[in-house]
Amino acid sequence: MEIMAEQEARQAEAEARKAEADKEVRKLEAEARKAEAEREAEARKAEREAERKTRKMELEMELKKIELQARIPVGEDESGTTGLEGIAAVAGDNSLTSRTKKFGDALRHVLPHMPGEHAELPQFFDTVEKLFTIYQVSADVQAKPLIPILSTQAKTIIGRMTSDDLMSYDKVKQFLLTEFRLTPKEYKRRYDTASNNVSETYVLFASRLGNLLSYYLRSRGVEDFATLCELLVSDKLKSCLSPGTLNYVLSLEGYDWFYPSKVAG
Repeated sequence: MEIMAEQEARQAEAEARKAEADKEVRKLEAEARKAEAEREAEARKAEREAERKTRKMELEMELKKIELQARIPVGEDESGTTGLEGIAAVAGDNSLTSRTKKFGDALRHVLPHMPGEHAELPQFFDTVEKLFTIYQVSADVQAKPLIPILSTQAKTIIGRMTSDDLMSYDKVKQFLLTEFRLTPKEYKRRYDTASNNVSETYVLFASRLGNLLSYYLRSRGVEDFATLCELLVSDKLKSCLSPGTLNYVLSLEGYDWFYPSKVAG
């Protein structure tokens, strides 16, 4: 009996050691799998980072190219040489590069630099667009003289745009307005909450209110008195909705706005 008991004890001890060893093996295997997953994750992260840096470099090169095109004077090639033959060549050349040089030279000392205050962006773009009209800058060239006058922050932001979108003035403008949260809702909030600054005369305050209202109406596409009335009624109607209903309507509107009949319906 004692021998059998001793054998059973030894067997139980062996099984316990085996179970402990199996547990340790499973633990080591799990740690190995975890380490492998972490290595794969790090490799994917490094790959994404490399792709991001490559894309950033490509966009920076594209921005520099666009800025360079906007800065080279008429009749001056990229090597810096000028002459009558260069002027004659540019005069007879209607290529995108030639027109970019021409307008870049004409607007270099005319275009204003982008203001640091984001609320002044609409007025900045208004001025730029008026100058484009005065100098008859064609649409396919407009983005090029714009980029050099943007702030450092704005240039960093548009670095996320594709090369094709960077060629469009309207897309660059809308991208910046959206990034700086100058949406129709923000224009209205600024107008509704505007107050007279201590150092601001009432004449200047009235002018600022007029600009804020103008930005809001333009962002809503208001071009006539009837549409203005519809917008005012729509805004008033939405201000009377419950929070849940209002959020639902706003989610459906997006960047657009609904006429009163659709809000009420």
